[in-house]
This record gives sequence, C-alpha cells and structure tokens, in this order.
Amino acid sequence: MEQTPNSATRRQLAPRLAGAALLVATAAIHLDLYITSYHSIPTIGWLFLLQIIVAFALAVAVVLVAGPLAPAAGAGFAIAALGGYLLTVWVGLFGFQEVRTTAGAVAGVIEIAAFGVLGWVALAEAPATGPLAAVARLRSSLPGGSATVAGGLSVVALIVLGASLGTATVAPSGSGGSNVATGQGPVVKITIKDFKFFPANPQVHPGEQMQVTNEDAAPHTITAGPSSKDNNLFTTRLLSLNQTQVITAPQGAGMYPFYCTVHHFMTGILIVR
Repeated sequence: MEQTPNSATRRQLAPRLAGAALLVATAAIHLDLYITSYHSIPTIGWLFLLQIIVAFALAVAVVLVAGPLAPAAGAGFAIAALGGYLLTVWVGLFGFQEVRTTAGAVAGVIEIAAFGVLGWVALAEAPATGPLAAVARLRSSLPGGSATVAGGLSVVALIVLGASLGTATVAPSGSGGSNVATGQGPVVKITIKDFKFFPANPQVHPGEQMQVTNEDAAPHTITAGPSSKDNNLFTTRLLSLNQTQVITAPQGAGMYPFYCTVHHFMTGILIVR
C-alpha cells in the first residue's frame, strides 16, 4: 500500500531530528567563530552571520515542515556551506584565504553528515507522482535506494574535503624571527586583533626588533609585501591565538608595506627611520 507523505514524514522523524541537530551543530561552530573574531572580516563576517541564521531556520523547518522540500533545502545548504569553505581554502574569497584548522575540519565533516542524512530523508520522502516522480523512480532503480545515492555522494564529498585539507595552503614560516627579543634596546610591540594591526603604521629604527602578538582566534602573519620587491624583507611564521614572535626591521630607512598572507585585506606600513 502506498504511504502518504505525512506517514512517510512520521517514519522519518528520527533522521529528521538528526539532520536538524547536525545543522544546529555547524551553526554553533560558525557562531563561535563569528563572535570570537570572524565578525571583523569584511564581507565574510556578515556572510557568516547569514549562514548561521539560515542554518538555524532550516533546522526548525526540517523538524516542523512535512514533505521532502525542507530536508532537501537543508541538504543543499549543508553542501553549499562546505563548498564555500573549500573555495576559501583553494583560492580565497573576498580577500580571505582560509587555512587548515580543527574548527574548519570539524564543521566540514558535520556539513557532510548533514547533507547525507537530510539528502536521504528528502529522497526517501519523494512522492511517486507529481513533479518529483523522477526522483522516486531513481530511488527505486538503485540497489539500496535513497541510502545508495546519499551515501555515495557523502563519501565523494568526504574525499574532496580530506584532499583539500591535506593540500591546504599554509602561510610560509618566518625567517630570522624568534619567540624572544635577543638584541639590546627597546622592542616595538605590534598586536593583531579583530583582523587589524595595532599600530597599523609602526615606526622603528633600522634593524630594530618588533614583537608581534596575535590576539585573534584566526591565524595571522605580518609579512613584507605583497609586492615582489618586498619579498623576504621580514615575515613572521603563522601565528595562532596568543602566539608571539620577534622579527627584525630592515636596515634601510624607508616605508615598507606589509600584510597578512592569510587575510590579504589586512595591511599596514612599517616606517623605518
């Protein structure tokens, strides 16, 4: 006997709840990143906020709205969020280049799980008649039905995520830098906070030491450039939260632009005189 959409929805309540919980989990991770530091990133910041709101809204819809459309929307959102993350890892987005982090990897795995669970629910609830009849026929034609399609796509997504994180671009290690000051005289202190350099235009003497501290949850560098003529003048390694490194200013007087190799919109000018 053909089951009605409502009866199918009742049978899928447990996986719907699981899918909704996964959406809430990824939203919670992004909310924590947004609050701690990502709210300061131009464009990316408000996109993070939008992503959080949509994830919570879809989680509610998946539980309360009958039929395959809500879980399909949730699955589509999850895989789109993963795609956005991979894009920032591969080539960057709006001047933001993501690096390999534990939070990013966990969020990616959760998004794949949400895609698999909600995709399976959406396929399983596709009615045999109407606009989604083709989906129902595809489901019936494959061994394992909905589980085969959703599981296969999830495995592919997991492989792509793993390969992307394995080859993720990492900012270059600092040269000539250390964790402590080694010379005589004062050390100029530069702080990175809220995706900005403080001061943005530090003034130093030739060869003076600069102590750079990152107070953001996101990793940063201070690197001369991005012009090729400034390459190798000075750079820190990739600094995580509360990490500090001391680097040395150039010996020649002048103005030296610098930036973060992870977040290219972060810029400043070192004034040596």
